[in-house]
Order: sequence, then structure tokens, then C-alpha cells
Amino acid sequence: MSETASSTPHCTKLMTTEVPEVSLQQAQEIALTQYSLRGPIKQLNGERDLNFLIRDDRGAFVMKFVNPAEASEVTRFQTEALLFIEQHGNHLPVPRVLAAHTGAFEPKVQVGEQILTLRTVSYLDGISQNLGTPSVALMHQLGSTLAQVNLALNGFHHPAAHRYLLWDVGHAERVRPHLQCLDDEQRPLVTTLLDRYEAQIKPLLPTLRSQVIHNDLNPHNVILDPETGTRVAAIIDFGDALHAPLVNELGTALSYQFDASAPDPLWQIKAFIAAYNAHIPLLQQELDILGDLIAMRMAMAITIAQWRASLYPQNREYVLRNLPVTWRNLQRLMALPDGVLTQSLIDACKPEAL
Repeated sequence: MSETASSTPHCTKLMTTEVPEVSLQQAQEIALTQYSLRGPIKQLNGERDLNFLIRDDRGAFVMKFVNPAEASEVTRFQTEALLFIEQHGNHLPVPRVLAAHTGAFEPKVQVGEQILTLRTVSYLDGISQNLGTPSVALMHQLGSTLAQVNLALNGFHHPAAHRYLLWDVGHAERVRPHLQCLDDEQRPLVTTLLDRYEAQIKPLLPTLRSQVIHNDLNPHNVILDPETGTRVAAIIDFGDALHAPLVNELGTALSYQFDASAPDPLWQIKAFIAAYNAHIPLLQQELDILGDLIAMRMAMAITIAQWRASLYPQNREYVLRNLPVTWRNLQRLMALPDGVLTQSLIDACKPEAL
């Protein structure tokens, strides 16, 4: 994968730079002057950027003040990806970019001494997946929706899509310097996974089909219908999108669908991949390594979260909110007999599985 868009120092700077400082009143004034949006406004949680939710007569919108460390070409890439989906998959439940009065999709705004890039998108009401009701039907919807997003993005090209991102499972070795943040129980398992990944999985990735992918389908980026909690209403947050092997999309997404508490911890994964495969048939080479990517992504999540918590102890609770579940899932996943996960993925992709 090319890394022309950014470098290792830039990635570290992006992950360690504080979010922009914008008050509620300043955000409200910018919403009015840039978009004629007026109404109740509140700040939302965010890891790298500063986000506000505002509602007016036209609907609800999220204003994102982009982290100053984000390269401008990467910001444009993310905006253009959303516009491309709107053009090639207008039926899909993804945010729509709102143009400012000037017609710009990324207006520059001055806040105090800062000049910040702003992107405003439609807000799709609902609850995040982790608050909904798990079901086979929901997994079928989610797998199908993600596949259609990938189909809509197929053919989209942008120089900044080839970017350095710590969360890229295609370059999992980048987390190795942060293994020191793991505890004594976690470090041996994560190290073993990383060693196997570098020796056996990473060399295969350049041989697989690739395209721009969402790259962060975690339960907080899946919005469900607020009334039923059983229907996919939106897929949000394309902030980690990049050009990568297509199978990485599933390695990331399925790492969040493992159910350690169930008699069959793979039930969600199997339903999800069956529906995805119905739209985009997976190749044998992809299925052979998908299980490793799922485990590696879990290990990355554990490592990166604890590294960031060490940097921002005041935000530790938010950063580590998913850690206990992810660690429990990884332990249960690694306790499965050898070959069970891969064979389950293969069987789920057979025509009769859906």
C-alpha cells in the first residue's frame, strides 16, 4: 500500500493532538453564518475532532471541526467519499454533506486564533448498535448494507486514500511500539498474534483485491431505528476510510460482532458474512486469512485504547469504554479449536447459508 498521503510522525501527531477548542456559543454562531442553521445545539463525543449536533426546521446536522493535525487532502478525501456514495448509492443510509452558503463543502472558519476546517453532514436519528437488540435479521441487514456501501465506493479513487492510519489492520505492525501499555496478561497473547500476522498474513495482503473502504464499522458507527432497535438506520463516521484490501473491511467489522457470552460466539459473524457474501462473493484467499484479521483487529483495539488512555488520563473512561468486552472476546476467540473460525466463515458463505 502506498503511504504518500501522510507519514508516521503525522499519524502520531493526529492521534495525540487535542481536539479543537470551540465553545457552544461559537459553534452556534458559525452554524448560523455558514449554513443558516438555528436551533438547539449540543457537543458530541469525539476522539480526534470536535462535533456538535444542531437541529433546525430542515432537520438535524452534525458540524465537525476537523482536528488541526489532519492533513487537508485527507479531509477532502473523506468529504469526496461521502459525495461519491451519494452519487452511486443514493439509497444508502449514510450522511449527506451540507454545502455552506458559498457552495463549499469544507468551509474554513476562524475561531479565536485558530483557522479550522468545517464539515457538516446530515444527522440520522437512532440508537447505536450496542444499545439495540441483537438478532440474525439485524446481522443480515448490517452485512448487506456494508456490502452495498463497498459496492458504491468501488471505482472511487483519491490520492489521499493511500494514507497512514494507526487503526489500519493492513499495517497492524504499527502498534508494536505501544505493546508496553498492555498488562502482563495481555502482552503475550497480543505479541503472539502480531508475530503470526507479520510472518504469515501481511505478505498476502498485497495480492488481494483492494479499494476504498469504510474501515471502522464498530457498533457506535451503526445507528439503528430508534423505535424498534432492530433495523439499520445509518452507517456513520467515515473518518478512518482508506484504500486497503477489501477483506480488511470485514476483519474490522466482524471483530465487533463476536459474542463471547453466547453458546455459539460466532452466530453474529456467520449471519453478517452470509449477507455480505450474497452481494460481494468472497474469494477463498480472503476467507483463509479473515479469521486472523478479526483477531488482529481486536488486539489492535486493546493496544491502541490503552496507549491513548496513558496519553489522556483525564479522558481514560471514554477511551477505555470498550476494553473489557474486547479483551473478553479476544480470549474466547483464541480459545476456539484451531480452524473452527475459518471453517465457520467458509460454511456461512455457501449459498444455502443465507
